Amino acid sequence: MGAEFESLTSIDYAEQELLYNAFMAPALRSAVEHFAPPPGSRGLDVGCGPGGVLPLLGAALGGQGAITALDISWPHLSRAQDEIAALDDGIEYRLAQADLNDPLPFAGAAFDWCWTADTLNSVEDRAAGAFPDPVRVVREMARVTRPGGTVAAFFGNWLGAMLMPGYAHIEQCLMTALEVHYNKRGRFHPSFRHENALGWFQAAGLAEIAVTPHTALYQAPLPEGVRRYIQRWVFEHEYRRPERIKEYALGAGLTEDEWDLWLKLSNPGAPEYLLRRADYFCIRYGILTTGRVPEASDRP
Repeated sequence: MGAEFESLTSIDYAEQELLYNAFMAPALRSAVEHFAPPPGSRGLDVGCGPGGVLPLLGAALGGQGAITALDISWPHLSRAQDEIAALDDGIEYRLAQADLNDPLPFAGAAFDWCWTADTLNSVEDRAAGAFPDPVRVVREMARVTRPGGTVAAFFGNWLGAMLMPGYAHIEQCLMTALEVHYNKRGRFHPSFRHENALGWFQAAGLAEIAVTPHTALYQAPLPEGVRRYIQRWVFEHEYRRPERIKEYALGAGLTEDEWDLWLKLSNPGAPEYLLRRADYFCIRYGILTTGRVPEASDRP
């Protein structure tokens, strides 16, 4: 590896999340624009992490309004405070620690809208940091949102992507190997699949539910942050670091020659390095699910 890419182990999780948010910024910006929180409104960011989406939510409020952001992690909230300190957008920000396995610590109808991004994933082991019942969390989000207000959930982590154009078979085998890796570790509960978000919103009693796609698309020359995210998070962490990733990739149909080629494509010091090619481009998808909290007039 080239010196410009230090070991992924030197990056803390908050920085990994900020790298991801920066990469997904076009999709997140598009999703926030579609969500369109009203200027002057009061909103809640559920599972804000290190605060990577707060600038986008704040910008949508047009310099007036308030955003409360929740996360279970004090280190994440500390980084979010740093993000907020760098903003001068006229928005009143509040940060609070909360475990989303518990009821949200707010009265009913306390907010005009409620947003969450890449949070409502479920695993069987609560200690892994997710939720046994995403519907309950969505119901809580609806409870603290006023009637007529909007609840939104964005997901981008586990949807399909094309980060290796021209090498679809290699990429497909690596993605399959990564999924096998997580399944072998018992990390997936059936409700982990956020393709179920539409059903979660229905079960939570929301109205006017809509699902919309949002994309992050880049082409060479790549912004440094984009190249950094793909190299460090995807190539090094997801497609190389798991102990048996090669075994699983070969089981998915990859050949030894293709594995060797993959090592060259992902090596910044190799002539074949993919991310410096003049014809390189990539795309990753996000899905936004929105729903309106029913009003009294909606009831039969």
